[in-house]
Amino acid sequence: MRSRIASDPGDPVLNASVLMWNATTVPFSSSWWNAPHYYPAQGVSTFTENLAGISPLASPIYWLTANPILAYNLSLFLTWPLSAFAAFLLVRFITKRDDAAFLAGLSFAFTPIRAAGVGHLQTLASFGVPLFLLGLHGFLEERRWPWLALFAAAWLQQSLANSYYILYGAVLIGCWLAYYCSRPAMWKPGAAILATWAVASAPLIPILLKYREIHEQYGLVRSENEILFYSATPQSWFEVSEKAWLWRSVFPPGKDNLFPGLTAVALIAVAALVFMLRKESSAPQRPSRRWTLVALSTGTALSVAAILAGLALGSIDTTIAGIHVRMTTLNRALVLFLLCGIPLTLMVPRTRQALAHRSPLVFYAAATVLIAILCLGPVVRVGEDLLLSPAPYGWLMALPGFGELRVVTQFKMIGVLCLSVAAGLAYASLRPARARAAIGIFAVAVTGLLLDGWMAGVEMAAAPELWAEIEPADRAEPVLELPLGPDWDHAATFRGAAHHRRVLNGVSGYDPPHYVALAAGLEAREPAVLAAIASLGAYDIVVNRAADPDGTITRYAANAPGAVRMSDDGTRVVYRVPRATREPPLGAVTPIARVEAVRHDANWSAMHDGRIDTGWGDYPQKPDQWITIDLGSAREVGGLTHAIGDYYLDFPRRLAIDVSVDAQTWERAWEGSTAAQTFLAYVREPRVAALRFTFPSRQARFVRLRQLESHASMWRVSELQVHVPLKRAF
Repeated sequence: MRSRIASDPGDPVLNASVLMWNATTVPFSSSWWNAPHYYPAQGVSTFTENLAGISPLASPIYWLTANPILAYNLSLFLTWPLSAFAAFLLVRFITKRDDAAFLAGLSFAFTPIRAAGVGHLQTLASFGVPLFLLGLHGFLEERRWPWLALFAAAWLQQSLANSYYILYGAVLIGCWLAYYCSRPAMWKPGAAILATWAVASAPLIPILLKYREIHEQYGLVRSENEILFYSATPQSWFEVSEKAWLWRSVFPPGKDNLFPGLTAVALIAVAALVFMLRKESSAPQRPSRRWTLVALSTGTALSVAAILAGLALGSIDTTIAGIHVRMTTLNRALVLFLLCGIPLTLMVPRTRQALAHRSPLVFYAAATVLIAILCLGPVVRVGEDLLLSPAPYGWLMALPGFGELRVVTQFKMIGVLCLSVAAGLAYASLRPARARAAIGIFAVAVTGLLLDGWMAGVEMAAAPELWAEIEPADRAEPVLELPLGPDWDHAATFRGAAHHRRVLNGVSGYDPPHYVALAAGLEAREPAVLAAIASLGAYDIVVNRAADPDGTITRYAANAPGAVRMSDDGTRVVYRVPRATREPPLGAVTPIARVEAVRHDANWSAMHDGRIDTGWGDYPQKPDQWITIDLGSAREVGGLTHAIGDYYLDFPRRLAIDVSVDAQTWERAWEGSTAAQTFLAYVREPRVAALRFTFPSRQARFVRLRQLESHASMWRVSELQVHVPLKRAF
């Protein structure tokens, strides 16, 4: 555990880097916000989880051992016992029973869902959720301020451990308050809880504002397609990680792996069955009431059957026993369920009594179902069939912040907690009076929970090396590690957190907008990209020869303008590149009379309307694409800017700029890859991204841009400007 990292060398290495950065930099200080990767971007700590709520575990381990891998591995391991103990405390307080609490803790800590999340520390570090719920239950029962202090501390810790829980945890707390504090007698303690919640959330405000500031600066947003991809489907609850020892032979692995285990669900189902079969009062019922119950029960059963059929099969259009059955959405089935299910619930005396007494079992069982529905995301699909739009999560997306959360299924650990608490409460309601029978049921439940969550093993990946001699911490120049890309950037990010020098490599929840062009240019071995980096200042290139068997990358680095070889240990070679001259300036803007393009004439004028949020585009990029700018009359021109705004994927991969006086005879003014220009454009103005092209001055009325390569992205033009030579600007 000192030299290999749990799971894989991807996200675990990123999280270990963040924890090391937290342990060696004062959290939330000005320097802390500027994590060292993704040079020259600023505010890089806002690109991913800050894990500050986990640092109280990890930082002391790092300070004692100076080993970031050990600190990460131990922090990951501690999430199991801490989660188990926190759930144990919550259910023990509610039930006053150790056995029920033990089962709940075991269920929460050993759910099969944890096996799927081993590579995501922030997902597993959910022990703050049962603790803040414990504070809520404790205050409601005893009305003492230490419970509010526990709620506040646990809420803040959990919010800093996983920012998703700021919003997803708020949904749970909101439901808890609506359930437990809706009666007039509970309004006063409910107000105290709300006030405490507001005070506890106050420290989060400057953090969230900083995140918003940087995200707006760089245009970092989640697309609807991303959110839909990371939403669950009905099949997700029958997918399980390959690490789940028992269930991997029963259910297939998938992208979500939300199978929660069988034992906890079975405990709740048995408790519900016993509840329904328990005899009511022998008082006679009026026939009208009896028939109403039958009608409502029938409607509820039919609606549930329709919903389950839709979730399993998608849209239905068939004939059964000569009856045409058609259901393309779940809307009518859901309406029927609400119209029948709610009155049915309220008409059953035992259910009314449970709701009147605010049964915890009812709340946590219902919360489990609600969160499972929310995990489905903004729409519900079965295959290609759209069954519900918007789904309940779509309603949440109307609130601030929810549209920025990519992985909707992060709700899963809150759902698993509610399931585990409900399982513990169900066991408490089922436990027989006879000791021997109770021990037997307890033993079966423990065995089932352990089998549900038993892991076949956890892979251990080699930890990144710290190249202290190759990348010494006492130098100021930023570092470019080659090759750059997803296979190597986790290690470069880890080394950056260790030596605190800026590195151009990086990996995070978001990439800065300049990174796509930088990676494309370096992969194509374009000399102009190395010169573009040097225009920002001197830097070091470190080539990993283990990833350069034919020496291509080494020769590319050695040919950087002014590069000097500084060291070579046989595996890694270091070149220092001096500062280069900056981009040549452009002259004044000359008026444009008209712009035409190969297609989409309705958008031609948007290329010179002065707005960066409008534009023209053609998909995909291919060599027959062209744009012609008419200046109205011949004049001297010496440059052009081609802005693409937030569309960092859609820069032209290779461009030719021609000029002409009569639109018949054309002269080539500029030709080449645009990766270097795009990289610098996004460094200068991330939301504008105006690519600058300069060329020797000449007379022209027409300026033509032609795409020279094919690429699987759009060619986007948000704004075009033609410039006179610089001498005309004065």
